[in-house]
Amino acid sequence: MRNTTRPRHTAAPSTAQAPNKATSFSGNPQAEAPEMFNILLALESARGLLSVRDVARLLGKSIFTVYRLAEQRKIPSLVIGGSRCFDPSVLALWLSKKEPSLATAARRFKTA
Repeated sequence: MRNTTRPRHTAAPSTAQAPNKATSFSGNPQAEAPEMFNILLALESARGLLSVRDVARLLGKSIFTVYRLAEQRKIPSLVIGGSRCFDPSVLALWLSKKEPSLATAARRFKTA
């Protein structure tokens, strides 16, 4: 029987500070706007092959989901020496074909 008196995971004490606040023209504090993120720009700036963990972080999916998608050939990948790898330029092309709005957003970010 499993010991239920001890917590399974212990959380580390939080040392995070309050988010930065900006002041609007009216003098009222407001939350700072989140930084814009475009996955195609992140893939273009990547150097070398990406690991499953890197792709999972970029896509916001679990590692197991990325493995499953790659095995089902729903996402382009390579197997080198038994390790699953991803070419960032091929992923960027695949995403831009799958979701054309990402490509237009990436162009807007580059010119801004």
